[in-house]
Amino acid sequence: MTNHTIEEWFQLYERDITSFLTYYTGSLDVEDLVQETFMIAMKKMAGFNGQSHPKTWLISIARNKVIDDYRKRRVWEKIKHLIIRDPKESNELEEQTILNQEIIQLYKAIHQLSPRYKEVVILRSILELTPKEVSEVLKSNVNHVNVMFHRALMRLRELLVEEGFTYEESGELTRKSEKTT
Repeated sequence: MTNHTIEEWFQLYERDITSFLTYYTGSLDVEDLVQETFMIAMKKMAGFNGQSHPKTWLISIARNKVIDDYRKRRVWEKIKHLIIRDPKESNELEEQTILNQEIIQLYKAIHQLSPRYKEVVILRSILELTPKEVSEVLKSNVNHVNVMFHRALMRLRELLVEEGFTYEESGELTRKSEKTT
């Protein structure tokens, strides 16, 4: 494998790595981490044996890089950043405000999860990796990933309900004040 392979992977997976790191760290400023991830991959390319998908291998490198950085700085428990994305285009300021508040609450709830639950929610729900891919990233078995994901979603739902959200029969998340009687 060559540097050309890393360049191809960068073109194919940079967006996924950036997305993972953004959600995982709670920061929009992840460019350096993305570059470091691909630099590490380039250095360790000889160790890539093709038993996992390149994307899951890269996500594993990114995850380990973040964990190592946090351990060095001893601030893992102090991460409280929220990711605030611009709401979808809307003509109504009220709709934008409500959507923005819901996004903030969701990210707050995700960041209240334990590190393992947070990882599995980001990987499964946001990056839409398969349980097998997540098991490769987390170095766990597929059954454990499925159980952990189920428990993480239950905990996330509890956190959102505590913040005033409710789940309709359809599974849709709404604010209690938006429910019609």
